[in-house]
Amino acid sequence: MMIFIVSKFLVRLLSFGSANAMALFPFVLAKEKNLAKYIINHEKIHLKQQLELLILPFYLWYIIEFLVLLVKYKNKKLAYINICFEKEAYQNHYNFIYRKKRKPYSFLAYYKK
Repeated sequence: MMIFIVSKFLVRLLSFGSANAMALFPFVLAKEKNLAKYIINHEKIHLKQQLELLILPFYLWYIIEFLVLLVKYKNKKLAYINICFEKEAYQNHYNFIYRKKRKPYSFLAYYKK
């Protein structure tokens, strides 16, 4: 079950001010109530990724990969968009049937790609 919590402060704090929404299992935190459908889909993809990795390992992997990419690119935005979880979600957030046909651990195809 997914619950949307509208919290500008919390989303800004946890995303360093850059996200409109974020998935923190089992919730999607959002800056505003009326999110575009593709943003909701993007976050639902992240919820599937989080479940596959049993939640805590997802967050550890995400942070470690972000830090490694930050050293590599020396740019927060480039590091963020090159995280394998983000690549999968961005590439498929307009595909509203993707989550139904998605195979487990699909994010691995985007790792170092």
